[in-house]
Amino acid sequence: MLGQASNSMLAQAEQGIQSKVAAQFQIALSKVVNAGLTIMYAPQNKEMRLQRMAQAGNPAKDAGAGAARMISNLYAQSNKQMPLEVVVPASMIFAFEYLDLLVKVKRLAITPDLIAATTQAVADAVLPMFGVSKDHMTQLVAYAKQQRARQNRAR
Repeated sequence: MLGQASNSMLAQAEQGIQSKVAAQFQIALSKVVNAGLTIMYAPQNKEMRLQRMAQAGNPAKDAGAGAARMISNLYAQSNKQMPLEVVVPASMIFAFEYLDLLVKVKRLAITPDLIAATTQAVADAVLPMFGVSKDHMTQLVAYAKQQRARQNRAR
């Protein structure tokens, strides 16, 4: 597992995300996540991290915004060479790592609803940065559901 989440629900979610990334992108995902976690957990960033947590309002939205900032910085540092296939999975792992910190610092309770809200917040924050509109995302989700339904009927 790439992330360091100690909460079992978050660790399981991170593992599920990683397992859905195609094999040819696993090394890139690992590099991006490791770079992000190195920044996130760097001792010199501890004060800033604690300040942001103290100001935290909506954990899901805060996690989504933080993940978007992190992936944006890493994408820029890569000279836009980061494979787009790892952008969302890495962002999700960063968001879940932030929630895990809130579990430790603020005793935040992790629930399936919070994980779902965080997933939505990451999508809302990250996808527009890469030119994916909400309408396009809605169309993609509808298409994926149709494909699954067809596969289920074929069985």
